[in-house]
Amino acid sequence: MSTARKLMLLAGGIGLCALIALTLLTGADVISATAAVVIGALAVVLAFQLLTVVSIRRVDGKALRIDNRVKRYETEMAKVKASTERLDRRLDEIVTLLGSREVKYEEDLQAILVSLGEHRLISRPQRRHQEGTPGLLPCLDAAEARSEAEGKA
Repeated sequence: MSTARKLMLLAGGIGLCALIALTLLTGADVISATAAVVIGALAVVLAFQLLTVVSIRRVDGKALRIDNRVKRYETEMAKVKASTERLDRRLDEIVTLLGSREVKYEEDLQAILVSLGEHRLISRPQRRHQEGTPGLLPCLDAAEARSEAEGKA
């Protein structure tokens, strides 16, 4: 199919040839000047119709290309939307997993702290027993002081 530019060049050439032919026919008195003017007016009307049809066809072609581009973008947007929804679901799963992991971490930490607390609870009475034995440490200090005093004497 011819392009709009080629059709316009063809129509312009044919119109110029028709104008020259009308001028020659009128100059040779083959047709009257009135008939030449009427034929010329018809040619001008046909030229404007051709120009209008070509312009409409061109605009329609552009509209069709724009429509195809919009459809292509809509399908791409649908793909992006589907991917975004998949990612959103996956992120929700990750947040849930991280939340459960945080709960597990807190439970493990509490277990460790409880374990440490039990050791502290067990070690406190032993420490009190060692520190609380009445006079054990002062007795040892006194015995050591006596032995030093006797050694000097």
